[in-house]
Amino acid sequence: MQFDRPILIVGAGIAGLTTALSLAKRGIASRIVERARALEEVGAGLQLSPNALRVMRDLGLLTSLETAGVKARSVFLKDARSSRTLARVPVEASDGTPYLSIHRADLQRVLYEAAQREAAIQLDLGCELTSLQPIDTGLLLAMRTTHSETKSIETDLLIAADGVRSQVAANASLAPAKPSGMIAWRGRIEMGNASSEIATATSSITAFLDRDRHAVAYPIAAGRQINLVLIEGDRAQPGETSALASRFSPSGSDLSRLIHASGSFTPWPLSVTPEDRPWRLFDDRALLVGDAAHGMLPFAAQGAAMAIEDAAVLAHALAMQPDRASALAAYETARRPRVDRVRRRAGFHRFVYHLPRPFSFGRDLVMALSPADRLRASLAWLYDWTPPA
Repeated sequence: MQFDRPILIVGAGIAGLTTALSLAKRGIASRIVERARALEEVGAGLQLSPNALRVMRDLGLLTSLETAGVKARSVFLKDARSSRTLARVPVEASDGTPYLSIHRADLQRVLYEAAQREAAIQLDLGCELTSLQPIDTGLLLAMRTTHSETKSIETDLLIAADGVRSQVAANASLAPAKPSGMIAWRGRIEMGNASSEIATATSSITAFLDRDRHAVAYPIAAGRQINLVLIEGDRAQPGETSALASRFSPSGSDLSRLIHASGSFTPWPLSVTPEDRPWRLFDDRALLVGDAAHGMLPFAAQGAAMAIEDAAVLAHALAMQPDRASALAAYETARRPRVDRVRRRAGFHRFVYHLPRPFSFGRDLVMALSPADRLRASLAWLYDWTPPA
């Protein structure tokens, strides 16, 4: 397929930057427009499983990410109240592809620097979408710059990588993302100030399970910090450290020490996109990717990974298919069943992680009797995915 103009990508986050880099690898030019004037540190930590990191390896970025992140061989599941280890789930791939915990800003920085080195990628910051409309040759977008100037951009194909509150989706009159009823409290611990107990408790990725809530802790920033996320129902409850500690774990537990060491937390209400949201818009002139297409709860730690996979599959489809409609159809055929399966897995984790007693006793027994290799095998369909050649 030949494009007369660069593909336009709205959003310079993980989905947008990875899409641009994947297109450039296939010899396809793109132009990214991003409403932020600078790509500053946003968000907290995230996990990158082997399925996502194989895409990064194909883009030549795995070594940089390994330097910025921390490798994990296993994910540990613990009882939030007793600190007892319930299960160890191996996550390192048999082909040597690692599993990383990393700060979101570090991932975005690596992607951004790689995009700047690509002649096939143009990046316009401080450029916000205000409206769009179909035209005979594609789409016409109206943009507003940070200096309140307006400009128009025409494109053959628009890739909407602008997140769960996508402006492209809004302009297409799609149903907006909806509150999930869950909230994430995000905190961070500087390892230079951490006790030896905290350092031991967070040397790998650890999830603490309790009734109606759970927490996840893991190292980021090359091990200099610990990312701590507390997830519970989105109710009018105080977010002070002492209140969170009393709700999530008894005094003296591993999780209680982590909460007090964090000091302060930022609330982050969790939203999800409708499962039946269409991805192909305006007669295949536009496509939603990443959270704009399928924002989901973080219980499977696959939000970033699904966006990264999207990029690789889309670039392959655009390079191999004879026309735009065929490419977008092939992309959706490949991606939607997998995304739906990941969403179901996240729902399963939500159910299992938040079981009340006495049902949690049965869960704990099943975990204790399950060999680590069997737990890893249950995730092979997810972690062993490889990008198109």
